[in-house]
Amino acid sequence: MELTINAAGDEQALNEFYSWLRDDVDVARSATVSAAGSRGSGEMVVFEAICMSIGSLTGLANLGIAWGNFLRSRKETPPFTITVQGELTAEQHAMLRNLDLPLSRPEDVE
Repeated sequence: MELTINAAGDEQALNEFYSWLRDDVDVARSATVSAAGSRGSGEMVVFEAICMSIGSLTGLANLGIAWGNFLRSRKETPPFTITVQGELTAEQHAMLRNLDLPLSRPEDVE
């Protein structure tokens, strides 16, 4: 399963979530995480999306846990949207319905 997490205007929060995901041992073990659309000036690098490749339900659950922990560390919920690409299994549909992720098209997992 391929996921794209977009900043929706809050690139700083996206950068922080990217670092959060990269530092999470369970996410790193179960998913490939990369930045897309990066641009920078000086020491500040900004990117427009996080791309994730998740190959198991465990990886998807780890993303949900990381998202929940990230939210608890912040005062405000960032305006991210997550787009899911590819065909989903029944189990992936069920998992996505139960995770509180900001999906761009929640009806795709109904």
